[in-house]
Amino acid sequence: MSLSKNNASSNGEVCIEVDGLWKIFGHNAEQIINSEKRTATKEEILEETGSVVAVRDVSFRANKGELFVIMGLSGSGKSTLIRCILRLIEPTAGKILINGEDICGYDENHLMHLRRHTTGMIFQHFGLFPHRSVIDNVAYGLKVRGVSKAKRYAKAREVIVMVGLKGWESQLPGALSGGMQQRVGIARALANDPEILLMDEPFSGLDPLIRRQMQDELLELQSELHKTILFVTHDLHEALKLGNNIAIMRDGGIIQTGKPEEVITAPSDAYVREFVQDASPAKVLSAENIMEQPNVLLYDWQGPRAAMHILRTSNLDEAFLVNRAGKLVGLVTVERLIELFRNKGTSLKDAIEPDLPTCTADTVVEDLFPLGASTGYPLPVVNDKGKFLGEIHNSTILLSMIQEREETETEEEIKTKKTEPEEINADV
Repeated sequence: MSLSKNNASSNGEVCIEVDGLWKIFGHNAEQIINSEKRTATKEEILEETGSVVAVRDVSFRANKGELFVIMGLSGSGKSTLIRCILRLIEPTAGKILINGEDICGYDENHLMHLRRHTTGMIFQHFGLFPHRSVIDNVAYGLKVRGVSKAKRYAKAREVIVMVGLKGWESQLPGALSGGMQQRVGIARALANDPEILLMDEPFSGLDPLIRRQMQDELLELQSELHKTILFVTHDLHEALKLGNNIAIMRDGGIIQTGKPEEVITAPSDAYVREFVQDASPAKVLSAENIMEQPNVLLYDWQGPRAAMHILRTSNLDEAFLVNRAGKLVGLVTVERLIELFRNKGTSLKDAIEPDLPTCTADTVVEDLFPLGASTGYPLPVVNDKGKFLGEIHNSTILLSMIQEREETETEEEIKTKKTEPEEINADV
């Protein structure tokens, strides 16, 4: 068994690059950007000029195949930003490069082609046609592109199965639950086979249980399709669960960008620290952060007696067995080697512990706990091709959980001590 976050890792090739992007609603926007007012607060600019700074000097990069989360509270500018990226809202200044081309210079024809062929957008409000069936909603984008009915229906059926709506093709949206309607929206975006998906709070209107299911399904789809996804949310736990990288916005600007564990463990300022204070490190710290390299490895070309000698001289009761390519074969134990000798066996693979759980480098500590509890042996960490990366001892997992609890208790003690003098003074 293997547990993984299932986020498709990016390959390092930049897909979307935003550089110095501004969006100001109102007059004299250029004067604001090119004067000392550019550093003033939103409130000061609004009071002095009557203009609203929605996006302020934003820069970031999203790599191909990455699920990049833009997170912020209401009014932080995240939805305006994502709409600027497709020029649904025209930016005031800055560059938006998609696959190296600045789309701010695109005319209407180029923009239309970009929106129909390269990108797909999914909103919180599903935007389905109520009088069209599920399959017609899903196939609509292909119809607009001029794809024949047979081909667009074939593609629509394919993605309908992919999002778990097989059998609902002929139903109208009104007959579907909220979660099912959002699946139709996702299927409609996927039918065009876009390279980039922009998702603006797609799950925020759903019940918590359905929302978690949709998050899991998105991760599963992403592990298969490897799209470049910009995902907007106001929910920290959703951001931590989904994002390869997270950009936190406040007052129109990005104040920190990093991997989930970086945002949690190294917040850039007091605002981010307060924002993430209720997030559990166990939900974001991964196996990669706590794994160790074993002192001894066994190799599948070694015989049982050589393996026993290595274990005995190293004072070990078990060790992981790998092949010449470095892939994990299993865990060999002294106990099973002794049993092998009694049965006059000759293959080292016959001394492997059965049903050994594994994890990947991005498995979070919270998911490691039940895995560690299911075995008395260290957990092997492997990549998606089964190559052995390291091991995690149960004591390390428990220590991580205990340290988190102690840190939480210490914070509570500090808060209590801070309030005690005030309480005494109040009594006096």
